[in-house]
Amino acid sequence: MSNNYLSLILPLIAAALSALGQISLKYAMLKHGSIELNIKGIASLILEPSLLLAIMIYSVAMLMWLQVLSKIPLSTAYPILAVTYILVPFLAYAVFGESIGKNQLIGMLLILAGVTMMGKI
Repeated sequence: MSNNYLSLILPLIAAALSALGQISLKYAMLKHGSIELNIKGIASLILEPSLLLAIMIYSVAMLMWLQVLSKIPLSTAYPILAVTYILVPFLAYAVFGESIGKNQLIGMLLILAGVTMMGKI
């Protein structure tokens, strides 16, 4: 696998997994409800199956990120993670029916432009 391919695909996979982790966290909190900051409330949260799934997804994302860091310069890989700021709103729209406003779309386009520009430098 070429270095150019690795420097793009691996961080994108890590970003996608991170975005999926965010969606999983939101789902877990919708299912669980508000957090009570006491032993019973924290235990209830920790034992929430959907939260455990979200933690597992984040763990896989972290392992993928470690793979990225072992192969690609941080200054190249890290800006690609900004695509999570694009993926999460679209996933939230698809999964939870959240709206995406005009300003959010403009911001996401600017992020995409910035990531693209940094990749060309």
